[in-house]
Amino acid sequence: MSKKTLVTGTLILTLASFITRILGFVFRVFLSNIMGAEGMGLYQLIFPIYMLAWAACSAGVALAVSKKVAEFNAQKMYQDAIRTLKCAIVISVGTSIPISILLFTCSEPIATKIIQAPDTALSLKLLGTCLPFMATACCIRGYFQGRQEMSIPATAQVLEQCARMLVIYILAGIFAPKNLEYACAIAMVGLCGGEAISCIFTIIMYKVSKSKLVLKPAVNSYSTLFQTIWIMALPITANRFLTSALHSVENILIPMKLQDFGMTSAQALSVYGMYSGMAMPLLFFPSMLTGSLSVALIPAISEAKAKRNTSMLQKTVGMSIQFSSIIGIGAGGLFLALGNEIAIATYNMEDVGYILRLLAMICPFFYLQNILTGVLNGLGLQKMTFQGNVIASVLCIFLILTLVPSQGLVGFTLALLVQSGFATIFHLAHALGSIELPVDVLGWMVKPAIAITCGCIAMRYIFDAILVEMFSFRTATAIAITILGAFYIVFLFVFKCVTKKDIEMFIK
Repeated sequence: MSKKTLVTGTLILTLASFITRILGFVFRVFLSNIMGAEGMGLYQLIFPIYMLAWAACSAGVALAVSKKVAEFNAQKMYQDAIRTLKCAIVISVGTSIPISILLFTCSEPIATKIIQAPDTALSLKLLGTCLPFMATACCIRGYFQGRQEMSIPATAQVLEQCARMLVIYILAGIFAPKNLEYACAIAMVGLCGGEAISCIFTIIMYKVSKSKLVLKPAVNSYSTLFQTIWIMALPITANRFLTSALHSVENILIPMKLQDFGMTSAQALSVYGMYSGMAMPLLFFPSMLTGSLSVALIPAISEAKAKRNTSMLQKTVGMSIQFSSIIGIGAGGLFLALGNEIAIATYNMEDVGYILRLLAMICPFFYLQNILTGVLNGLGLQKMTFQGNVIASVLCIFLILTLVPSQGLVGFTLALLVQSGFATIFHLAHALGSIELPVDVLGWMVKPAIAITCGCIAMRYIFDAILVEMFSFRTATAIAITILGAFYIVFLFVFKCVTKKDIEMFIK
């Protein structure tokens, strides 16, 4: 894969992610108005179960499809790529059906005993109905990602979000006023509707794409491909499932330990809703860039490794880490400097701003960790991501148990900082060691940190002295974000963290 293909794929996915996240903000603001912080907390408690189900039936298989299809596509073995997809769908859907049955039949004990929120039982039943659609769509998106046709998964992503919002908008006025259980269930119906639409769209596009291919007889048998996918998918699935399970434990523990800190059940659920349903989406908004690059990196690195192109591997990984560090450090500075203003402008809730500012210091680790996961998966080092994520999650759970009851949100922030910091350093060491790429401390960390500090100081003065006097609060906040971005870019060039040569090398 050429660098131009990687950049094009990343830009397509980034555009889709930008549209989806803008729609997602509208969606979350609408949901928060209907459900309140407590209802958002209840809704977010379902997501650990959703991620567990996704990890079990789709995560590893979809990545295996992306990698194998990239390899077959490079050799023009299109029929083998199609067979790979068919095998993956059989495995993924076959796994999703028993999980769906389990969720539908055991929703009450899961809601009561595990999540400890009985009002989520109806939502869990609804979640079970959408898993086969999710599994199928994930596999087909992996197929198109392997073929570097990023516009298809990108469009599916946007359609999924639009369908989710439309369903919720139609049903909200009828059922939401009843109680939190029904409001939460409406949000889950929207999620299921989005998965179904995404599935239908990807199937149609697969049929169209297949009809345009010149197919030669397959070299690999179905049994060989089944075995290959199993071997590739199992460690990834085990990684995602175990890390998802540990994250689920983290998320379920948070409201429980906040009660030990002295909060009531409703207060703890509200704080959890503000953290997971409001602050985290804002915190991860800039990650649409690193997330898209991470997805595009897997087939790119797999292809470069298959061709034993060490020079291309080092350049691709080096530029990706630098890009991720710049975005992550910039995001951290943004939320540290304007966390309160962004939260008030978005949700009209200053408490969300306090959480944003607490979490701002974790942004560089979060963003770099995203890229490193794509790098390690592309290099075939899934075992390393598994080990790093498991150790980091165990550390986080231990710190939640020990710090949150005495320190509250500050203790939780420290737990997240230790978790993300350890995982990032662990993954970085193994990624760079495997391709013999040295660490560029100055270019990756020091210079971006100085640049964002200078940008924040200049922007803060302009915001306090000029913008708040001339514009409405929301307009002033939007202008301040733009000014900070411009200052940051200028200072990145001033400190030679980014040069014209870097831009040219990245896009050519």
